[in-house]
Amino acid sequence: MIISEAPYGEVLTIRQQVMYPEKDVDFVKLQDDDRAIHVGVYENNSLVSVMSIFLHGRDVQFRKLATLNSMQQKGYASALMQWLIDYANDMKLERLWCNSRKEAIDFYKKFGYEETDKQFTKNGYDYIVMERIFQHS
Repeated sequence: MIISEAPYGEVLTIRQQVMYPEKDVDFVKLQDDDRAIHVGVYENNSLVSVMSIFLHGRDVQFRKLATLNSMQQKGYASALMQWLIDYANDMKLERLWCNSRKEAIDFYKKFGYEETDKQFTKNGYDYIVMERIFQHS
């Protein structure tokens, strides 16, 4: 397993296949994708899991964490999440956050994220903002 920057086109393909398979690839493009760092997990030279990272000062929002359906439940998303937490610690960032689909809340809680009071519905899914605050000495 190798974690590194991933080509934007491949990131879009995985986002679309996993999150909105009934939509076209343009549906999964984000307004600020050109300012993001797109990171992925490679297994046997194939991209299997992706996330996009958006820096906002000392805060980082990650978006569109997705793992190919055939590769889920193998620890790839967890590896990406741990990589991001390690990065945040190394860089002394203050906060990681995401808009989590309600059914994914427990996944983020395993990594120290907490639910906020911010919730919304978009494209037929209920979301809650999850965050992890860092205390650096």
